[in-house]
Amino acid sequence: LALDQRLIDEMLPDEAISKTNSCVEKAFEIWEQTKAEKSTQLIFCDLSTPKGDKSFNVYDDIRRKLEEKGVPKNEIAFIHEANTELRKAELFSKVRNGDVRFLLGSTPKMGAGTNVQDKLIALHHLDVFWRPSDVGRILRTFKIKKNVEVTDNGKDNF
Repeated sequence: LALDQRLIDEMLPDEAISKTNSCVEKAFEIWEQTKAEKSTQLIFCDLSTPKGDKSFNVYDDIRRKLEEKGVPKNEIAFIHEANTELRKAELFSKVRNGDVRFLLGSTPKMGAGTNVQDKLIALHHLDVFWRPSDVGRILRTFKIKKNVEVTDNGKDNF
């Protein structure tokens, strides 16, 4: 319920102050500010991964909302779509180049071994544990980037 009440009942309203909507707003703001650099962002979400059955999930909700704000669909990817090592390597290359600006995934799928930090400017953790290894995705490049932002998207408010 703290992530999005529609996970309990899809008929419930989309609350404006939900973690999901806070994440979309902040991620879009960063996307706009870093267009010239083609900076990238990771969005971690473990509790609501796509199941392929058309039921509500946070991933599709975030993608839809970012697209409605003007982010091209090809700049948003789910790690779950890269279901082979070759596809994963291709996806990671697109993220490192800034062609994919948002990569959404769960901690097990997008944790250790996800080396996409070249243009990484922000991490958004919706529901996963705050472990140093996860935050490390972006801090590896700290000497290069001076302004790095890691958000909990309202975690302390729920």
